[in-house]
Formats: sequence, C-alpha cells, structure tokens
Amino acid sequence: MKPESVGLSLLPVVGVEQLANAEADRLLTAWGHYLGPCDRPFGRQSFALHIDGRPVSVAVSASTVSSTVRITDDRTLRRQELVELARLCSAPGERWATRVMLRLWREVHAQRWPYWSPLAAVAYSQNDRHDGRIYRFDGWTKVREVRGTTPGAGSYSTSRDSDHPARGPKSLWLWDYAHLTSPGSTGGDQP
Repeated sequence: MKPESVGLSLLPVVGVEQLANAEADRLLTAWGHYLGPCDRPFGRQSFALHIDGRPVSVAVSASTVSSTVRITDDRTLRRQELVELARLCSAPGERWATRVMLRLWREVHAQRWPYWSPLAAVAYSQNDRHDGRIYRFDGWTKVREVRGTTPGAGSYSTSRDSDHPARGPKSLWLWDYAHLTSPGSTGGDQP
C-alpha cells in the first residue's frame, strides 16, 4: 500500500443521504430522466447515493398521485398506506448504481417515510421503455398493467400530448411490507 493512500478521509467512500428536492430535480434533469423533475405538490423526499462525495444515483419517494391504488381486483390501498418510488435515476456511466439505489430505497428510505408508516411501496414502469426487470430481480411483484395517464381523470392530473413520456401503458410493481412482516414470512431477504 502506498503511503499516500493511508490516512483518514473526511468523506466516506460510499454513502446515502437525503438531499433537497430541488437538488434531486436538478440531477434528474442533468442525467436525462425521461420524466424530468418530480414536481408533485405533496409529500416527497429525495435521496442520493454518493461515491467519494459525488452523487451517482437518486431515488425520490412521493405520495401517490391517486388517493387509492388498485392492487388487484379485490385489494385497494389508500394513499396513507403507500409510498411511491416516483423517480429512480443514475448518472450517465453509472447504471450499475440503479440496482443498488433501488435496494437501499426499498429497505431503508421507503420505510422511513415521515408522513405515515407504509404498508407497501409501489413503483410504475413505462412499458415502452423497459419491461421492469429491475423490480422483478429485486423481488418486487408485478401486480397489474395500467393504461397510463388519462387527462382530467384524477384530482392531480395534467393534460398531456400523445407523445408525453407519462402516457401509455405501465406496469404497477408492489413491495408489500405488511405481507413480509406477517407470521411465517421471510422478511426482507427476498431475492
């Protein structure tokens, strides 16, 4: 080991910290997230994964847009039972960090949602962009297909052009904390 590599650093090599939502939006824009900044006017938290003090990935928690989310034909969860992974994005050249940040968000940050104790986490994947395997490989359950944004359909919706990235079919992914903590469950050690 070289003598100059021995010593104390003021910054950890790897870390995750909460950051200002405006800074997360700046990174989402700079890194080219297809939806851009998360401009929802309600509950939201942003986190960054840092390597040597440099952000390499961002995850944004938010309240769901809809007041309820239909999980299956016989199960609907209220907004106050959920936290949504509204944005997940890594810096160009740092795609490896996306899976790391997803796992950290699911295991640590989603469960520390300050507005209520979530029974589940949800995420939507745009079917035209990817098949959602990042969620599947992390142990999430694909619960259904949704048709996408219909202008004027909810209390918080925006009229969008036909080529807007939020339009079109999506998959709804679920991480069910309530199920995983029930008697006989294996907890968060899902593959």
